[in-house]
Amino acid sequence: MKFILVPILIALVLTQVFSKWLVVMEYNLNKDFIAKNLCVNRAKPKMHCNGKCQMMKRLAEEEKQNSDENNSSSKTKIQDIVLSDKFFKPALPALLQAKAVYNEEKPLSKYSSPFASIFHPPALA
Repeated sequence: MKFILVPILIALVLTQVFSKWLVVMEYNLNKDFIAKNLCVNRAKPKMHCNGKCQMMKRLAEEEKQNSDENNSSSKTKIQDIVLSDKFFKPALPALLQAKAVYNEEKPLSKYSSPFASIFHPPALA
């Protein structure tokens, strides 16, 4: 199952990343058909458009679609995160009352092993 799913997911991600390149590649592969049938300026051969207008329209649509997806995702993120000053107000007095003391040495306590009463070395006779 992994061997089928992973290449499909990789192909989908790469398609999204290289979508503009795919539009340009499609234009280059079908340049003659686009120039003869789809080009807006096909009646004006002196412009030498050769279907570039169609490619630019497709690129603009792709850019608009990508920007719409980015804007909608950022809007939902902003709406989901709501910070309120009411949340922080109770914590402020506690922070102001806490005093930080620097360069204060803690008293060292004498170390005693917790296993000293259990484990004894063998007695020498």
